[in-house]
Amino acid sequence: MSDQEKPDNSTVIGKGRPTPTRKEREAANKRPLVGNKSKEARLADRGRQRAEREKARKLAVAGDDRYLLARDRGPQRKVIRDVLDNRYTLIEGLMPMMILFLVVTSFTNEVAKNLITIAMILSLFAVSVEAMLISRKATSAVREKLGAEVKLQKGNYFYILTRGMQPRPLRLPKPGPRKKNKS
Repeated sequence: MSDQEKPDNSTVIGKGRPTPTRKEREAANKRPLVGNKSKEARLADRGRQRAEREKARKLAVAGDDRYLLARDRGPQRKVIRDVLDNRYTLIEGLMPMMILFLVVTSFTNEVAKNLITIAMILSLFAVSVEAMLISRKATSAVREKLGAEVKLQKGNYFYILTRGMQPRPLRLPKPGPRKKNKS
């Protein structure tokens, strides 16, 4: 079969339009990557985010479970906070005591440094024993309030230590006033 004898296929094969130029394709893809970039839109967005953060902070301070950190969420942690925040503890004074020990050791002789080191070790031991006692009391309070068959969360002892070491004004959620024991 020669070139002249080929059958005529008049059907168009392909996409049926010309290939777009690079300039046309880039223009079609142009759009902002992060939304509206106008100054007013950015200011409005910043104000909205600030209002959302302020709302979340206020609700976290108030103790709303949805806005608390994961470590502070749940009914067990609420009971533990109540047990810990309703008493004076040695744990609260640990950090100021350690800073005082460090300052005093920088101005004293070797014998005093050795005695202060022993006092630091004894205070750490006393704090860990107190945290263990509070942990036991908190565990019994959790079982009393939530039922004896409740599965205890892991990390309650270290939660007591870390929350107890924080100064009361910096704790989140804020502790209520200490309750007076009538003994």
